[in-house]
Amino acid sequence: MSNDVHNEPLSVASDSADGPLRHFRPGRRAVLKSLASGVGATVFASAASAAHLHQAAASSAESATASAADSALLFLDRHAFDTLALLSEQIVPGSRAVKVPEFLDRLLAVESTDTQKHFTQALGAFEREAREAHGMPWKALTAEQATALLTRISGQPDSDPTRQAFDSVKGAVAETYFSSEVGKKELGWDGSVAFAPPSACA
Repeated sequence: MSNDVHNEPLSVASDSADGPLRHFRPGRRAVLKSLASGVGATVFASAASAAHLHQAAASSAESATASAADSALLFLDRHAFDTLALLSEQIVPGSRAVKVPEFLDRLLAVESTDTQKHFTQALGAFEREAREAHGMPWKALTAEQATALLTRISGQPDSDPTRQAFDSVKGAVAETYFSSEVGKKELGWDGSVAFAPPSACA
């Protein structure tokens, strides 16, 4: 994470009942287990799952850079992280700048296996939607294609598993973003008053 306080989300204990990953804990989103079939949890088992997008072999310098970037990840592989990074920015613009994906990756690294699985399954739901609609992974979609899919998914009934995956990812991303200094300032914080977490708002 950056040491720049202006761009760093607040620290949240991974086991906090109010933390951003509570949306994925057992009992809250158990229906996500159904997403394990097909793409689901295995779609992000390896960064190689998106290798077909880039047929040409990377140069040694590019490979070294990629390896260094991957080593900074604590739980997600590169493909899953890139997917989360894109989703974060598409759902809450500005999320990349305050390092929301990096923060969630760090939280996931110390979460329970069930929470990790539910989070991965939620990402898998987006991957499945992209592949079924366009024959490509989420991170290869154009902005227009991604927006159209997000609009359709968010309009599904609350009981729909993919809609629940959307709500869970959106909740985690939004709470992390609005816990950052930048996010709190968007809510009107001027540095003199401490706000309660977004989850406490009516």
